[in-house]
Amino acid sequence: MTTVLRIGVIVVAILLVIAASRLVARWQRPSHPAIDLGDFGPRPGLVMFTSTDCVNCTEALGIVRSLDIPYREVTWELEPALFDQIGVEAVPLITIVDAAGTVKLLAAGVPRRRSVERAAASAGLVDQ
Repeated sequence: MTTVLRIGVIVVAILLVIAASRLVARWQRPSHPAIDLGDFGPRPGLVMFTSTDCVNCTEALGIVRSLDIPYREVTWELEPALFDQIGVEAVPLITIVDAAGTVKLLAAGVPRRRSVERAAASAGLVDQ
């Protein structure tokens, strides 16, 4: 094998590893410990925890807004005590709760739009 061909094979292998790692990262969402919403928020409803300096929060908020369902945004800079009280450790964090208070979605990071749609439908926020 020539040197150029060897370098080409190495570059292709590196690109494949990078692509595979990005796919895996996309499929794996960060987990978040259970939180206790108590009587906070509407029942049923969507509550999203954000921060003003969070790039992923902007993307996740765009997904929520595109669904055209009512939601409550709780921002760290405006309500830090509420974060501590409920147990929010990371943002963005989206919760969807049905009328009985059952958590239908607890998604840390930027969730898939379809996951939020399904949870919202399951909670009675939108038609399926």
